[in-house]
Order: sequence, then structure tokens, then C-alpha cells
Amino acid sequence: MPREFVLPELAESVVEGEIVKWLVNEGDVVSEDQPIVEVMTDKVTVELPSPFAGVLEKQLVAEGDVIPVHQAIALFSDDATKPAAAQANVQAQEERSIVESGAAPAEDDGDSLSLFTPSADDSNEPVFEVKRASQTSTPAPKVTGPYGRVLAVPAARKLARDLNIDINAVKGSGPNGRIRVDDVKAHQQQTRNSSASATPASSGAAMPAFKRIQPASSEAYAALEERIPVRGLRRAIANQMVASHLQSVRTLHVDEADVSALVTLRERLKPKAQARGVKLSYLPFIMKAVVAALKAFPMINASLDEATNEIIRKHYYNLGMAVATDVGLVVPVVQQVDQKSILEIASDIHTLAAKAREGKLGPDDVKHGTFSITNIGTLGGLFSFPIINVPEAAILGVHSIKKRPVVLEDDSIVARPMLYLSMSFDHRVIDGAEAAMFTSYLIEILETPEMLLLEG
Repeated sequence: MPREFVLPELAESVVEGEIVKWLVNEGDVVSEDQPIVEVMTDKVTVELPSPFAGVLEKQLVAEGDVIPVHQAIALFSDDATKPAAAQANVQAQEERSIVESGAAPAEDDGDSLSLFTPSADDSNEPVFEVKRASQTSTPAPKVTGPYGRVLAVPAARKLARDLNIDINAVKGSGPNGRIRVDDVKAHQQQTRNSSASATPASSGAAMPAFKRIQPASSEAYAALEERIPVRGLRRAIANQMVASHLQSVRTLHVDEADVSALVTLRERLKPKAQARGVKLSYLPFIMKAVVAALKAFPMINASLDEATNEIIRKHYYNLGMAVATDVGLVVPVVQQVDQKSILEIASDIHTLAAKAREGKLGPDDVKHGTFSITNIGTLGGLFSFPIINVPEAAILGVHSIKKRPVVLEDDSIVARPMLYLSMSFDHRVIDGAEAAMFTSYLIEILETPEMLLLEG
């Protein structure tokens, strides 16, 4: 009897996933742990590895289908003899492909590593190899992974599909020729430039007289429109926004903080952090201050279980951070912020942001968030109304630090670095007074950051 491969639970509260792309065809022989399908949820995009070694007999769902977890998506042959022989053949083909292409071993190129298979970090191995260019005019063969696919980060593959670009035609700039998002964009621009240069140049004749342009018809305008299917991460984001709108009663509270002391402290600590290989932004300090405020006002660190009509207070502090990527907004989670130092938080922020932009977030990277922070300061604007990341009860918008005139107690006016904070909260769980007191306490810590030394 054929064996079923069902869609697993990829992250907390995820109940469905979209089949983005099948990586193998029906009838193909696959090895155990070989990536066979790319699936997107409202949390992450992952390449699912095969749980079996054998023949993929049938794809039960098509690309673009949205299916619930635990539903079968593929059937594998139960022929116990064929997979074993086929596996040996596949392994031989993989080794021959690697040798002929000049690619690095599988454990180095990363293409065969799924989000569920951790890799060892050998500090004695080089990060990448620099190969001397060939003396002949014969172009070097395209470097491929162990399954014959060109090396590329998942975000670059998706962008190429969205732009209708053949990923095999893109020249990669990463290690071992890995294709990055910037490479796809550069290829698209180069194609445009080539098309423009192919247009016949002007012969130098006088410009013709301007013609009167008649109003176009609806059909003519429709021909100039581009229709983009709402699918993948964009559909996941849309669904999450609708859920936030329908499952919370959003209310906004805005305040500002004089962060002169915080600016001074960060400038003093930046060189020390850099000496340890850590880039120190303001966000780690803000996260530490948020945890202190959440401990003082535990109802903010809560969620509402509508099924049981219960408010769930969380006695752990995992802070989500909104990260803008080339394909949409994602929210990785920094775990157990209360138990980490400023430098440890800064390191986690850098690691998670890099994984998010490269499309490499795993299920564990987006689980168990209790409160979220969105740093809108880099994008401009005074303040905003952040969307709550349900089922959480609140989210904090952090804006840019700018010098603004401030009136001191002696009526003198000075320029101070000011930070706008906009807190969006679910009024079913959090009262307005409690939200205001939480924000005031947070501001007190940001204005006197040495208070962090007194917090547990």
C-alpha cells in the first residue's frame, strides 16, 4: 500500500499551508530528507524534506493550493526493493554531478540542508573557496546542488518565479555561485537595459510635431494593467491582517521619551560591543526595558482564548520583531529576553533578521511570541497605528530618534533626542489606563537606562 506524506504542523497556531512549488516530479526517485516541496504559512516558508526514500508516485495537491495540516499531500511507493536500488543510483548521480560541476560538498553548499536538519559548524573549515579563473575561454559550468538544482536562497527563487525569470540564467554572487535576491534584481535590470539598447537610435532628424492624444478606452487601459495573484507570503500577510482586525478591538496610545541618556549610553558601549563582534542598536535596550515594563504590568503580556473565554497571562517573555523583507513582513521571535544580556539580545536580533531576509526562518524562530515590537523609525513618519500580531494582546511601534525642542522646568528651550512610541492594544484584554501606565513606566526606564540594573 502506498505511503502517505502529510503536511506537518510547521509552527504554533498554524492550521494550513500553501503549496508554493513542487521540487520533484511524479515518478522521481527521492532520498530520505531530500527537499521535495516548498510550503508557505502565515509564519514561515520552508522546504519540506521527504520522510521516505523511494518513488514519489503521486502529488495529491497542486501548486497554489491551500490545505490544512495533517492532510496527505503526496503518495510514495511501498516497493521496498526499488527504493533501495534507486537510492544507490541517485547517490551515484549526485556524486557524479558534484564532481563534474566543481561544486563544494553537500555539507558546504547548504542547498540540501532543510530547516529541520541542523548543520555542524567547523571553525577549521573555510567559509568559502576562491577558485582561480580558467585560462581557456570555455565558460565554467553552472554550480548545482546535490539534486541538480542551481544554488539559490529561497527568497531569490521566489522572486525569480514572481518576475518570470529563469533562475538558471541568473549569475550568482554568493559562495559557490549561490544566487541571492540582489542577483535576480540585477539580472532583471540587465535584461531591461539590453532591451532598451536594442531599440534603434535616433537618426538625428527633427522631432515630429506633437500629436493630440485621444482618451483611451477601458479595454486599452486594461491592457496596460498587471494582475498579480494574491498568494504565497502576500496572502498569508493579508489573512493575518484580517484576523487581527476581526479578532481584536484595536486602540492606540502614543507618547514620547527623552532618550538623551540612552543615546549617550549606547555611544559609550558601541565600541565595546563591536570589539566582541556585535552590532549594538537601540532595539536590545528597548527590548530589555519592555520586559521590565511587562513584569510590572503582566496583563500586557497576555492573550485571549476565545474558545474558552479565558485570558492567558504569560510568565515568559518572548518578543517578536517585525522584519521587512523583499517578499513581505515577517515576525521572528527573540526567545527568553528576560534571561539574556544586552549583547546576547543584539546577537539574536542580527541573526534572526538575516535569516528572515534570506528566507531561512524555521518554525522554532516564529513560535511562542508574547509581545511584539515594530521598528518603524528607519522608514520615516512621526508615529503609526501598528497592527496587533494576534493572538498577542499588544504591539509597540518604535519610531526614529530625532532632535526636537523641549521646554525644561526652568522654562528654557533645548534640543533633545526624542523618541515617539505608539502602542496598539486589544481593549478586550487591556484597559486604556493600564496601557498608559505601561507606556509611562517604559518611558521612565528609557529615560534612565541605569534602571535596567535594578530589574530582575
